[in-house]
Amino acid sequence: MIKKFNFIIKKKIVYKYFFYIFVFFLSIFFTYFFTPKFFNYPSQLIEESLRINNDINIKNIKKITYKAFPTPRLKVFGSNFNIKENILEIDGSEIEIILNPGNILNYKKLFYNKIKIKGGSTKIDISKINQLINYLKKNKIKIFLNKNNLILVKNKKFLLEINDSKTEISSADNKFNLSINGIFLNHKINLLMDGKSNEGNSIIVKIPKLDILSNIFLGNKNKFGFLKGSINIQILNNFFQFNFTKEKNIKINKGFVRNNLINSSLEGEVELQPSFLLNLTFEPTKLNIEKLFTIIQKKYFIDKTGKLEIIKKINGTLTFKKMFKGNVVFENGKILFKNIKTGINNSMIFDAKISEFGNKGKIHFNILKTIQNGKNASKEIKISGFIVPSTSKVVFEKLLFDNEDYKKEKIKNIEEKFKIEVIQKSLSNIFNEVKINNFFNNFSN
Repeated sequence: MIKKFNFIIKKKIVYKYFFYIFVFFLSIFFTYFFTPKFFNYPSQLIEESLRINNDINIKNIKKITYKAFPTPRLKVFGSNFNIKENILEIDGSEIEIILNPGNILNYKKLFYNKIKIKGGSTKIDISKINQLINYLKKNKIKIFLNKNNLILVKNKKFLLEINDSKTEISSADNKFNLSINGIFLNHKINLLMDGKSNEGNSIIVKIPKLDILSNIFLGNKNKFGFLKGSINIQILNNFFQFNFTKEKNIKINKGFVRNNLINSSLEGEVELQPSFLLNLTFEPTKLNIEKLFTIIQKKYFIDKTGKLEIIKKINGTLTFKKMFKGNVVFENGKILFKNIKTGINNSMIFDAKISEFGNKGKIHFNILKTIQNGKNASKEIKISGFIVPSTSKVVFEKLLFDNEDYKKEKIKNIEEKFKIEVIQKSLSNIFNEVKINNFFNNFSN
């Protein structure tokens, strides 16, 4: 009985001992984590700490509070801040500065390695993305954005906006990471940038509802300042890929485009500054030019649209080989088709010019067609005229056959025959090689 009583006493002493230890550590815990609540964190302290330690300029602070959970942090309300030379600007957000637990009792200096931003908007200038990457690698600071509108600009010009974004920007082991999840044009978007210092930066963009997937790799610049990379883009059933080298201009090689209109390799050069200029060479193995023309006819000549601005901004040349040969030249809002050769042995050559779009737009053309007249003889047909895509009207203004200049009445009869045998119900039939060959081969009949 006495042994049992002694055991109970000893057991109570052990419980009491552990209870005191628990109370002691609990007291230390609450003292350690809640004492900073009574510190005075003046806005000047926060402004100076951020500016001196990380080149962060913060202003318009309205209120500062301390929170111990889930980890010690300062909440700063109604503030705006920017990072070194405005490589990242944040407006109208609630900011949480995640404190280093080992130094939270030092109220004269802030120790932190994370900043969380909620609400408001964030502006990133992609022309300064390398500066942002270098900044994060140097400062080893993590930035988290939640319910924030992310605005991407280039040289102060708006590019796009991702709403309600959840973003993480960080650098560890000399490796840069950017993760964005948000809403773009009312669709969910996921963007991941994985920066590997020895290789380059990989960027993956997904918009699932639009079936958009792009994979971009930007290699590090070499000692000559050249930038190499590759781009793979998939939008619905459209696939586009190429390798590139960027010095002054962008040189494209090993390119390929595939969709229900065209399968083609491509290469060339694109100039972005001082204006947009391209020179690309295509070698198609498949080209549904009838369907392509129908789309262009509807989009730029029939429908009332404000999408003509993109044509006005493009200058340069598209050169085609293999299936047909020739150049398509974009020149100050005009489109010129120069020396386009089609058919067997390039038997038809045409030039065309589009200087006006919309309902009144016209396509002026000149056609030279060679037809066989017996085994060893051939004759030439030359036709000049114009097409009105909005009404599917074709007008022949001048016609020469075997050097004979046809009169207007005879031209009108041939024009009507062309409408019945070739155009029929679709203007795109002018690109139907069978119909065109049948018309010209029976021309003299």
